[in-house]
Amino acid sequence: MAVSGVLRGVAGDGGVSETCMRVGRVALAVAVAVKASRWVLNRVQYVGEHEQLLLKKLTEKVVIGGPRVYFPSPFTTLNYTKRKGVVLTTTQYLVVVDEKSGDKKNVRGPTVYFLGPYESADSPKDALVLTSTDGAVVENHETGEVRLVRGPAQLVPEPNEVVLRTTKAIALRKDQFIRLADTATGHAWVVKGEDLVWLEPKWVVRSRNEKPEQAYTLGSNDMVRLRDTQTGTVRAEYGPKLVFPSVSEELYDGGTTKRIDLREWEYCTIKDLTTGEVRVERGEQKIWLRPTEKLQEANKQEAVRVDTEHAALILNNATGEQRLVDTPQLYFPKPHEEVLEVRPLIRLADHEAMVLKDADGKYHYRYGDPKKSELAGTDRSFFLPPYWEIVTLCWSRGRRRERRDLQIQTFDMRPQYMSFEFNCRTSDNVEMILEGTFFWEVVSLPDMLQYTGDAPGDVCAHARSCFIQLISKVTLQTFMDTFNQIALEAHSSHGHDTFYTQRGIKIHALEVTRYQCADQSTRDILEQIITETTNRMNRLSCQESENEVALAKLRGLVDQEKAKTEVLEITHQHAIETARAEGTAEAERCVSFLQSVRKEGGASGQDELYSQKLAEDMWRVLRKNDALSSVSNGNAHVVFAPADANLSFDNQLVPVKAK
Repeated sequence: MAVSGVLRGVAGDGGVSETCMRVGRVALAVAVAVKASRWVLNRVQYVGEHEQLLLKKLTEKVVIGGPRVYFPSPFTTLNYTKRKGVVLTTTQYLVVVDEKSGDKKNVRGPTVYFLGPYESADSPKDALVLTSTDGAVVENHETGEVRLVRGPAQLVPEPNEVVLRTTKAIALRKDQFIRLADTATGHAWVVKGEDLVWLEPKWVVRSRNEKPEQAYTLGSNDMVRLRDTQTGTVRAEYGPKLVFPSVSEELYDGGTTKRIDLREWEYCTIKDLTTGEVRVERGEQKIWLRPTEKLQEANKQEAVRVDTEHAALILNNATGEQRLVDTPQLYFPKPHEEVLEVRPLIRLADHEAMVLKDADGKYHYRYGDPKKSELAGTDRSFFLPPYWEIVTLCWSRGRRRERRDLQIQTFDMRPQYMSFEFNCRTSDNVEMILEGTFFWEVVSLPDMLQYTGDAPGDVCAHARSCFIQLISKVTLQTFMDTFNQIALEAHSSHGHDTFYTQRGIKIHALEVTRYQCADQSTRDILEQIITETTNRMNRLSCQESENEVALAKLRGLVDQEKAKTEVLEITHQHAIETARAEGTAEAERCVSFLQSVRKEGGASGQDELYSQKLAEDMWRVLRKNDALSSVSNGNAHVVFAPADANLSFDNQLVPVKAK
C-alpha cells in the first residue's frame, strides 16, 4: 500500500514514472514472496519422538507420529494439533475412551502411550498398591458384581469398575476369635485364631467394637459360664483350657469366676435357678457352680462364732420365726435361714439399769445392782431375746432444755448433777435470769417410765414453776438477801405435791449458782451495787489484813524482846559460871603455889609465917610480871606507881633512853 502510494505520487513525473512503477512491482512481489515463505515455514510441523500430530481433514482424523517433519496440506486439512504421548510409570494407568465405539480400555505403565485419532483420556491415575494385609472391594457398574481383591497386588480397576472401599485383613492370634455374619444369607459363624481373616464384600463383623475378641483362658481354679442368646441355655466350662464362645453366646456372670474354696469356718448358699432348690455348702471343700446355679450372697461367708460374749439372731425365711442361738459353737445357717445380727452380751454395772419391751409391749427391767437383780429374779448379764427391743427415751438437754434429742438406753441410777437456766420476775417487776444446779437421782425406774419420757425436762419445768411462784412474791432486794432460802424452799416446801415421787425421782439439793437482771439498765445498776459492795468488802478485808500484820509485828517484837532477855540471862549465867570457874582455878593455883613454897621454906629451916609471907610476895610479883608481859605484847600503855612497880633509884647519872 505504501509502495503503490509512492508510485502514484510520482506518476506525474515524466519518464521517471515508468521506472518507478517497475521498481514498485518488484518490491510488491518481494513482499508477497516473503510473506508466503513465512506462512509456509509456520505450517511445517516438526514432530518429535514422543509427539504426534492430529490432523482433522475434510472427512476424517489422521494421526501422524514422529519423529518427522510434516507439512499439512492446506487444501485437505481443516486444522491440526500437536500433542505429546502420555508417559505412564510403573504404578500408573490410563483410561482411554474410543469416541467412535464408546469403548473404554486401560493402558498400564510403564510406557509412553500415543492416543489414536478418535481416542481421548483423562490424566493418568495411580494404581492402588495393596500390601499383604490390604484389600479392596471393587464393584462393576455394568453387572453389579462386587469382588474382593487381596494383596499383595497392584490394583488397576477395569474401565467399568470402581473401588468402593479398602479394607484390612484381620490377624487373629491363637487366643483370639471374631464373630462374622453374611448379610446376603444371614449366616453367622465364629472364626478362631490363629488365622488371617479377609472380609468378603457382604461379610460384616458382629464382635464388640468390630474388633477381635479375647478367648477365655481358664486356669485350674477358673470357670466361665456362657449363655446362648438364641436358646437361653447356659453352659459351663472349667479350666484349665482355652474357651471360644459360639456366635450367639455371651458371658453369663460378666467374666470368668473362681472356684469356691471354702475353709473350715466358711460356707456359701447356692440356689438352682431352674428348680429353685437352695443348698448350703460348708467347708472345708472346693466347689464348682453348675450352669444353672448362682450364689445367694455376693461371695462366701464366715460362720457365726457364738460364744459367751455373742449370740446369733436367726430368721427362718420359710416360717418367719426368729430364734436366738446362744450355745457356744460355730454356727452354719440352714438353707432357708438368715443371720439377722450378732447380738453382744449386755453387762450392766452396779449403777446401771435398762428397760426392755417384749413382743406384747410389756416392759421388763434389768438392774446391775445385785440386790435389785435378785429381787426382780433377773440377771445383770443377758442377751436380748428375739422380738424384744431396748426401750430408748428421748431426753431434753441444754441449760434451758430447749433440745430434746438425747437418746438414753442405759439409765444411770446414781445421784447426778444437772444445770438449769430460766427467767422469772420479782414482785417489783424486775426480770431475772437464774442459773443453778440440781442434784437428783432416779429411785424408781418403773414409776419414771409410767409418768414421763423426759425426766430432766419435767424436773426443770417443775422447778421453774416453783421458782416463778416464790420469786413473784418478793422484791429484788429480798431476793438478793434470801435467794438460797428461796432455792431451799423451792425443792423442799413444794415437795408435798408428790410431783417428783410420782415420777420416781428424788431431789437431793437445788442451788442457785448465778443470777442477773434481764434488762440491761437494771443489770448495770445491780452491777454497780455489787461492785460497791465488793469494794467495801475488799477495803474491810484489806484493813483486817493490815491490822493482822501490825498485830503480828507487835507480837514478833514482844517475842524478840523475850528472846533477848533470855539470851542476856543465859549470857550472865555463863559469865558467872566462867568467872566462878576461873576464880576456882586461880584459887587452886594460888593454894597450890603457897603450899609448895611453904613446904620448901619449912625444909630450909624457916618458920611457917616467914615462908607464907614470902610465898604471897612471890605470887604477887609473878602476877605483875604476867600482866606486864601481856601489856608489852600489845599496843596498850600502862602507868604504874612506884610502889606498885617496886622500883628504886640511885643518885648516879645513868643515861636513860627516852620512850
